[in-house]
Amino acid sequence: MPRFFYGNFDFEHRLADPTREPSAALRRLNAELATSWLAVADDGDWVWTPSSIDPFFFDEAAQMGLPRIVPVTSLSDIPREVEFVPWGWSPEVRKLANQFGWGTNAPSEDAVRLANSRATSHQLEQNGNVGLQDSRRIEAVEQFDEAIANEESSDRRWVVKAEFGMSARERILGRGPASDADKNWVRRRLKQHGAVFFEPWVERVDEVGIQIEIPKDGPPQLLGVLPMIVDERGQYAGSWFAGYESRLLANHDLWEEATKTALSAAVYVQSRGYFGPLGIDAMLYRDADNSLRIRPLQDINARWTMGRLSLGLRRLIGAGNRGAWLHGPTVQSDVQNSVADNRLISTSPIRVGNDPCHHLSKIWVSTSD
Repeated sequence: MPRFFYGNFDFEHRLADPTREPSAALRRLNAELATSWLAVADDGDWVWTPSSIDPFFFDEAAQMGLPRIVPVTSLSDIPREVEFVPWGWSPEVRKLANQFGWGTNAPSEDAVRLANSRATSHQLEQNGNVGLQDSRRIEAVEQFDEAIANEESSDRRWVVKAEFGMSARERILGRGPASDADKNWVRRRLKQHGAVFFEPWVERVDEVGIQIEIPKDGPPQLLGVLPMIVDERGQYAGSWFAGYESRLLANHDLWEEATKTALSAAVYVQSRGYFGPLGIDAMLYRDADNSLRIRPLQDINARWTMGRLSLGLRRLIGAGNRGAWLHGPTVQSDVQNSVADNRLISTSPIRVGNDPCHHLSKIWVSTSD
């Protein structure tokens, strides 16, 4: 049975507020990232492209070794005999599946919310004593003021995150005293979800995405541990999908510890009813004493992730080669320089409709050892 890939990349926003209509920026995000599904699709699979894309793009992608998919802009054109695969199981996509009669294999709505909630990852960190020192759950503005007061004396940076968020969105960053705007942001999120999560900002050394598949029955399966490319704001900018093993060897024991903890978290969310793709971000950082530490449960994403998709790109290159998938309007020179022949494959259209694409997606691969 062919699959129908539906890119509701605003998934966390829909979890946070199912009744809110997506902004123009979020609608554009869904349109620009739609072709990311090429990484894991097969010939004949359907992909929702909410804005029209020049057919030449798909011809060129197929010539580069990516699948020959069927793009569709009208959901009524999708046959019933497909397996529906959304980015994440939000209430909105459940309604679509029921409306059009597509085949689904979805965990419950409660299980999805629990697995994606920062309250869950925070509690797992506390239970396992693997979180950041001085991180805390905030349920009142006064608690936020107390947390900030502890940071003011050392002039350290801090971050506050909402219940649901992705890729450095739905958070505020600060140093020293909080501004009125910061406090208002906290008040609004507390009113909406009852809690936000305070963390000290730490010196990041490296980050990985731990990719796991959770079946309905049987133990969670580890699919890969992929180094992440992160910008100076801590926002995800891409993944290495091949030829990165030496990067992990230097701190093998710490990454192995992170992987074991991630699999334990997968077992927990499975016990609460979640099954499907799971991506867990882990961070290696330096503490105040300059010692290397691991944070194995920095983010838990019970949905597809770009790191998970990038595993599908391994089919483009042979064993022993290198590959990185980057997202954004520019390609970082350090990644280009570390890939021998700088062969570029684009998996994003140059335009969505009549507008230039902001979220360009580029694959850099090497065909030499």
